Amino acid sequence: MYSDVAVIIPSRLGSTRLARKSLAQIGDKSLISHVVSKLVKLVKNGLYVATDSEEIAQEAEKAGATAIMTDEDCPSGSERVFQAFEKIPNHHKINYIINVQGDMPFVDPNAVNDIIKKLKTTDYDIVTPVVKVTADVAKNPSNVKVVVDLAGRAMYFSRSLVPYDATEFLYHVGIYGFKRDALEKFVNLEQSEYEKIEKLEQLRALEHGMKIGICFSSEIPISVDTQEDLNKAREYYSWISET
Repeated sequence: MYSDVAVIIPSRLGSTRLARKSLAQIGDKSLISHVVSKLVKLVKNGLYVATDSEEIAQEAEKAGATAIMTDEDCPSGSERVFQAFEKIPNHHKINYIINVQGDMPFVDPNAVNDIIKKLKTTDYDIVTPVVKVTADVAKNPSNVKVVVDLAGRAMYFSRSLVPYDATEFLYHVGIYGFKRDALEKFVNLEQSEYEKIEKLEQLRALEHGMKIGICFSSEIPISVDTQEDLNKAREYYSWISET
């Protein structure tokens, strides 16, 4: 258990590609309940769901998280996370904030723990996980790639195949660990040029000189963005429930 860490899961009701996806049933639980259940043992008293929906809030509370109501029109998940963070009682005692996407029903708590450890032991502003993948996976522009330097610091994120003509790529998993000051700085920065081109908000941090470290994870978590993704998640949950 960590006393100075808050894990915040942003979850809004009005998803663009899959309406009300946070409340969609996967087996015996809703999507948001699955995410909370995977993390509740890691940070039992520091697990929050930032949402604009009373329905999602109720599901989150039942699963073991503390729900925090946020504005419906938050421009991004990071802004929603920061808004929720500022509403946590005694939030000045929290030094590390982990933003875990609300659409990852099978998120690995070990990956989140690795992020926390790296934040605590390095000078990185932000830490995020990556998974080694082949070109077959990397060629999909929805799968974001990252290039890192020899020290493990992110140099660039892209939807394109980077580096060119490589045989192995680093797939970026959309979980972010922030030091407290870094999160406040990040949400107050202007959108950057490459962020607008790639439609990747993490580039805002890089373009403004913030340091993003990476940690390696063993597998890509299932993310639910479409009905097809939801069907795959249901099939996977059915399979693991039977084994």
